[in-house]
Amino acid sequence: MKLLHTRTIMRAIRAEGADGSSRGGGQMSVVTPKTVRQQLVQSAVLDKIITTGLSVDTEPVRRSLQTIRRQVNRSPLMERYLDRWDMIVRTNDIDDIRRIVETDDDTSREMRNLSPLSVLLSDDERRRVLTEFSTRLKATAQR
Repeated sequence: MKLLHTRTIMRAIRAEGADGSSRGGGQMSVVTPKTVRQQLVQSAVLDKIITTGLSVDTEPVRRSLQTIRRQVNRSPLMERYLDRWDMIVRTNDIDDIRRIVETDDDTSREMRNLSPLSVLLSDDERRRVLTEFSTRLKATAQR
């Protein structure tokens, strides 16, 4: 599976400094392995949605969202993020999914962490993404 958003991921990996903080101008943000893994997974999901025309408004995605709702902190901010996911799923808003995958800010990172969409990947697709993540992580560590 070819990921459409490889440049975004590699930019995030290259931007990581030795201390884990981002280099360059603007707001300092930490690019953790979890952040990169989530971005790779969500990028793979977006690629699958776009290339196959897959709807996100499916029973597995709705169940995943319900499970996430039960498991997360019930803060107003988390509720807003989950309500936004609910709207994205119900409206099949691919443009909003694309913004979440391609944007590297705190809100997008939290939205990727809460995403119910990873259930759209098969076990084989998930394994390929995790293998790619492992390869990139090793390459980054060798720099």
